[in-house]
Amino acid sequence: MDRLGACFIQPMNSVICNFKNNRLTLPALAITCVGLLSACTGSSGGDDAGPIDTPPTGDFELRTLQRDLVLVEGDPAGLSIPLALSRQNGHDRPVELSISGVSADDAAFVSSRFTQLTLTPNSDESQIVLSLAIADKPLLPQQRDFIISASDGVDHDDTVVRLSVQPVDAPDIYLLVGQSNMVGFSGEGTRQAYPGGADQTNPRIKQLNVTENDGENRFVDAFDFTSTARNIMPPSLTVAEDPLHIPRDDTRQSGKDLEYIGLGLSFAKEALNHTSRDIVLVPAAWSGSSFCTNDQGPAGHWNSQAGTNPNLGNTWLFDRAVTRANLAIDQTGGVLRGILWHQGESDANDRCAPLYQANLERLIKQMRLNIKADRRGSDLRRADSNIPFIIGTMSRGSDERGDLSNFLPSKQLIDLAHRNLPNQLSSVGLSNHDDLVPANGYPCGNSTCVHFGASALREMGKRYHQALLRAAAQ
Repeated sequence: MDRLGACFIQPMNSVICNFKNNRLTLPALAITCVGLLSACTGSSGGDDAGPIDTPPTGDFELRTLQRDLVLVEGDPAGLSIPLALSRQNGHDRPVELSISGVSADDAAFVSSRFTQLTLTPNSDESQIVLSLAIADKPLLPQQRDFIISASDGVDHDDTVVRLSVQPVDAPDIYLLVGQSNMVGFSGEGTRQAYPGGADQTNPRIKQLNVTENDGENRFVDAFDFTSTARNIMPPSLTVAEDPLHIPRDDTRQSGKDLEYIGLGLSFAKEALNHTSRDIVLVPAAWSGSSFCTNDQGPAGHWNSQAGTNPNLGNTWLFDRAVTRANLAIDQTGGVLRGILWHQGESDANDRCAPLYQANLERLIKQMRLNIKADRRGSDLRRADSNIPFIIGTMSRGSDERGDLSNFLPSKQLIDLAHRNLPNQLSSVGLSNHDDLVPANGYPCGNSTCVHFGASALREMGKRYHQALLRAAAQ
């Protein structure tokens, strides 16, 4: 139960669960929350979805009248299960209904309501309506068991129902932001896109077909960074192919002709093991980009809010990332599952490094606030929302072109911010790459060891996903 904190019993057959900074009432659906409530016992029966009736203990019997029960994640209509009570031997006492999950996992993200909570001889039919909210992490198809109980205060009868749970019909969206190592500077000729190769495409992994990072002709002023026409090319959604930050022209049968990679595709391949839906990657990084003004970088900067500090640049790259995430949500109806960040080298100087941690903290909060609401709803657009934000550590590689194994003081400040923020903000994770160096079999990439090579980037994609799972479970 990803949002589960502590639960305690309330009257009227409900359970209160404290989830981080929220409070959610579930009608008796979390009977084993962190061991505070007693677990149900009894067999769940076979594998088919539907009711599994147990012998009554008194003069009444509760029956569910429907089989093939399917609960769809995020379905606003929910699942309605008709119920009927049959009485014997002149039984005429009121009978109260309740429902509980057989385990905490069964109850996770489920809410319920009875159309009639108390049954009487004049009205012995009701319906239970179950709704499954979209979970923090992608959901795999599964079965869940619930116990529907009827009690007159003396006698009771239980019916166990098994539901087939289907994930929301929406792809998982991941936003890729930062500078050159998120773009991927693995070195020319390092891509292995051939059949069976490490960088082969997968039809279930899509990408927003973003335009190239062209600072001379395409991204010049503030308007350019938020213009749909400047940000994506037709077709707006394509199969994800390295390099992700270069557009794909589907009129070319051979795909992209550049032979380098980033970490995004290997991240998505790892994520496929944890979802039954497609994945949509949203590339929005830019080489050499920074929070601070930088004569050698792009015209846009990563500041999430305009300020008065003369050292800090504009908000244009932040605005572009939000624009692209919004376009992906609009185009696909998908759910934003995480944000991947790799940056810091361009801010590692005496003027910018002391500002970095506060800048990155604001960016994390403002991205969660400013990207448009998806299928999970507007209540997930808070600064502390469980939208995992994953930070990657910078290269410590060393080869004949230079030694980056020991950071200068300004770069140490950046590195410290990367390691501090997962302990200070909710749902923030760290992907540690300190060991991805040539001495351990991971050659560096373009120009110098400031860039990770192809084998390192493939491993980084896997580590980013591992960090995302940890952050989502916080």
